[in-house]
Amino acid sequence: MLFHRHRGDGAPEPPPSPYDDDRDHSLVVLLTFGIFFSFVVLYLVAGLVWASAIAAFAVALSVCYLRARRRAALARLAAAAGVGGRARLARSSSGGLDNLHLRPAALLLPAFAYKRGAGEAAGSPGWAQCVICIGLVQAGEMVRRLPACKHLFHAECIDTWLRSHSTCPICRAVVVDGRSSQPPV
Repeated sequence: MLFHRHRGDGAPEPPPSPYDDDRDHSLVVLLTFGIFFSFVVLYLVAGLVWASAIAAFAVALSVCYLRARRRAALARLAAAAGVGGRARLARSSSGGLDNLHLRPAALLLPAFAYKRGAGEAAGSPGWAQCVICIGLVQAGEMVRRLPACKHLFHAECIDTWLRSHSTCPICRAVVVDGRSSQPPV
């Protein structure tokens, strides 16, 4: 009775339960798992931040790549049309427009600043792609729309194309023709 406490009513307090150690052990286990899962959540959040940063870097890199590819395509087209000049274009079997015909064609195709969503058909995606340079047309860029087929291109891309071709790069409709402006069926 020396080691037992007495309650106020004179009865001794019961001895400690053998399950008290299990409660302490359960508390330690719960705290350990809580700390562990806190670190797991912290690592997941850090991983999400890194993944977002890497994705943003990849998008920026792809935009730079597409711009460089567009510049290279324009340079190749300009070099192909510029080397040999009119004599080479006159010999071309593709029926390209020589420099004399390019100027009236360019006058027939006025350049305008592209506005997203302006003049697009219902159901169109709301963005345009120049198939000559494989680049997206950005708002504010100068573009030309072919009158026969209504296809849209960067102004410098279609000008370079028209130096060596007389048809639309997509549907092969004749760009400048007094007879018919409809694409072949």
